[in-house]
Amino acid sequence: MDLAFKSLVNYASRKSGVNLTQYRENYLRRRIEFRMKILGVTSFDAYLKMLQNDGKEIDKLLNTITINVTEFMRDKTPFEFFMNHVLPDIARRKEKVKGNLLRFWSAACSFGEEPYTIAICVFEALGSKWSVSIYATDIDDECLRVAKDGFYRPTQLKNLGKDLLEKYFEKEEDGYRVKSFLRRCVKFKKHDLTTQEPVSRYLDAVFCRNVMIYFSEQQKIKVVNDFYEALVDGGYLVIGKSETLPAGFKDKFECINLREKVYRKFSNLANSCEEE
Repeated sequence: MDLAFKSLVNYASRKSGVNLTQYRENYLRRRIEFRMKILGVTSFDAYLKMLQNDGKEIDKLLNTITINVTEFMRDKTPFEFFMNHVLPDIARRKEKVKGNLLRFWSAACSFGEEPYTIAICVFEALGSKWSVSIYATDIDDECLRVAKDGFYRPTQLKNLGKDLLEKYFEKEEDGYRVKSFLRRCVKFKKHDLTTQEPVSRYLDAVFCRNVMIYFSEQQKIKVVNDFYEALVDGGYLVIGKSETLPAGFKDKFECINLREKVYRKFSNLANSCEEE
């Protein structure tokens, strides 16, 4: 990492409170250069001066680095597997101990589509008798603001059928708003996966999809270990289809579905991996 680039990254990390050095250098360089190109800045030194003179530019750079894709059910099959296999298993285990609370974490939740989708999956698969608590975290303040508001354009909901729209959204003039009973299930919070402790413990499932592809190997190990610590025994971890668990976690997670990248924290269950 050359000196000018390193100085820029270190300054941006201090000002934003996000440890940007944990991202892969080539990815970080591409995203910073993309932002510089938009501004017409040709050197890291010049961009550093811009960051020092314009406090709002830090937030814009952070938004560029933390890419946010906004769409419900953009990838349906992991959520279908969650509804048909994961949730029934969680419910069975809860019923054995007469538990009624289901707890989930949507890590790097972007504009809120994923945590709201998790809530919809629970109601669709298990009905309304359960108490549902979903932690939804991101480092982007604007994403969290939009997510809490719960308003989405039709293009963001194009993958949801009419029945789901009617059950879980209120139609407004130029879009749809998540119904209040669904919004009450989700707790949004600012959180940096790379530096902070897990947002909670004793979770039944953690979703962290298409985020670790931007992380260094060291960062992946930290994050996955945090998920392990946050999950109950037998709890589930769902990651992106193009992602893999870091080396050293084969004794901590069993593969439940390789194609959908669904893993379960080891309990007394036998190892299995369904190729469905």
